[in-house]
Amino acid sequence: MKRLLALRLIEEERVETELRRQRQLRQACVDALEANEARKAVASRALHAALDSGDRAEAISAEMALACGPMERRILQPRLLQLDATVAIATAAWQASRVRRLQMETLVEAAETQERRITLTREQKMMDRWFLSSRPQPIAEQTDQSFQRERPAVAE
Repeated sequence: MKRLLALRLIEEERVETELRRQRQLRQACVDALEANEARKAVASRALHAALDSGDRAEAISAEMALACGPMERRILQPRLLQLDATVAIATAAWQASRVRRLQMETLVEAAETQERRITLTREQKMMDRWFLSSRPQPIAEQTDQSFQRERPAVAE
């Protein structure tokens, strides 16, 4: 049973590692979307500054940066949805493996408790036998009440 428990623990660690990896991928995608928004704000400010200063090359560069933002978002948003689903599946798998491990731990603890109880009972019986065998046995005397009751009455 302890081997099965060890296998369940290994399984749970493997699934938990996969869950962590999926969460990291999801977080990277969220970070990329946030960076996209930050680049959009920077490009917008750069475009306004270039238009105000009359710098045509800088304005074109800022417009290109602004044009790339929606394309990047169109790529990242479906990926984020896919990663959300993968994280949900990985979370469910991790919870299921955790439940299986906890069930196995409960079974192992119950078996160990039962084995301890049996061992204690066996040890107590051995101690009782030793104690009883080491005591001197009292010799039954005829004045013993139980002996007197069992004797038939003698007619005089």
